[in-house]
Amino acid sequence: MKKLVGLLFAFLAIFLALQTTTDVKADKFTVKNYDVTVDIKKDGNADLTQKIVYDFQGDYHGVYYNQDLKGIKGASDPVVTYNNGAGAKTLVNNDSNQNDTVKVTRTDNSMDMKVYHAVDSEMVTYTYKYQLYGVITNYLDTAELNWKIIGNGWDNDLNNIKLTLNFPEKNITQLQAWTHGPLAGHTEVDKKNGQVVMTLDELPANQSVESHVIFPTTVTADNKNVVNKKAKARILAAEKSKAEAANARRQREKIFIG
Repeated sequence: MKKLVGLLFAFLAIFLALQTTTDVKADKFTVKNYDVTVDIKKDGNADLTQKIVYDFQGDYHGVYYNQDLKGIKGASDPVVTYNNGAGAKTLVNNDSNQNDTVKVTRTDNSMDMKVYHAVDSEMVTYTYKYQLYGVITNYLDTAELNWKIIGNGWDNDLNNIKLTLNFPEKNITQLQAWTHGPLAGHTEVDKKNGQVVMTLDELPANQSVESHVIFPTTVTADNKNVVNKKAKARILAAEKSKAEAANARRQREKIFIG
């Protein structure tokens, strides 16, 4: 009987332990700013600089960043720095998984970077610099950039987004651009300065931003990525169809919201 009572007390203790709840404040972070500059070169490649500001609440040992490479021909090794207000520091590229290093893993469609840098409730700016290959395609009648500048691999919302495309010439009279992503974004085409700027207050998690731009082939005259056929009429027709669909969505949302 004593043995049975002992077993009952043991089971009761386990049951109460399983039922006990503890309030634990989970670590989290916010992406405060997301700034991307893409400098297009005459040869159709591009120098890319991304500055991402994280506001960490709690302990973290690093961050991930995945560069979407679909539709282009790869990327160079990245140079990654961080700045927590005490000056920028360049991280070392290797597979050691040690603090202040970057591990790079490549696939056909992405370059995945795991940045090891321990933080504790602070604001940190990570800067990624590398070259992208084959960003531009030169057709017979137009040059084209069609690429997801922000892929859909983010698990967190992004805030205060600015994406800038700088072309190697100014006064590009036939520069046209379209941005595919949330309907609230804004795209400004500056033909005089050869620049396209896309801004967005917020990008929800797991959504992407795609930039589609056409311009004269003379802008990227040294480009070796050439397709011997015309494409401009097809591109304009496709973008017209997408614009009509987006406008219909805006109208439906306006009616729904009232």
